[in-house]
Amino acid sequence: MMQDNNEALPNEWEWDDDTADADAAQKDGTAAGEGKRSRGDSHKEELRKFREQVFILMFLTGFYEKAEREPQARLYLEDVDLPEETREQIVERYLQVARKIGQIDPMISQASQGWNLHRIGKAELNILRVAIYEMYFDETIPVSVAINEAVELARKYGGDQSHAFVNGILSAVLKNNPEN
Repeated sequence: MMQDNNEALPNEWEWDDDTADADAAQKDGTAAGEGKRSRGDSHKEELRKFREQVFILMFLTGFYEKAEREPQARLYLEDVDLPEETREQIVERYLQVARKIGQIDPMISQASQGWNLHRIGKAELNILRVAIYEMYFDETIPVSVAINEAVELARKYGGDQSHAFVNGILSAVLKNNPEN
């Protein structure tokens, strides 16, 4: 895995598995996740919302000059109903992804043979950037989770075939850059 010199997300944002939920289910005789939302489910939903806000910042700020991007990101988040600490963590992750675009975009270019980055939709491009950051620079998120979450973002924000395009590009990136 490529190392990111930036700090990782605080522990409360790290991806975890559902082993605690499965253990609890074994003790009370129910199937894991049966009948109620587990702490793991709500944690995953928080991470999904976090990732979505990072994507939105990447997308929105792409329409501004470089010097205006961070202030615009903060301005956008003022209207998002989140605790201040969470907003700061989102901005920090946004900045971490933005700092790695020089490494991420060549991976996308190589994987999207024949497609100039300018021809890729802005939503899809920024979904790919966030996912590749997670795949190669964030040790707390499994690669399969980063890919799956990117595909879901593409279903929500992209065109009819965006999810397939994003999945194909991420698979090619992984094949071309196996050091993960």
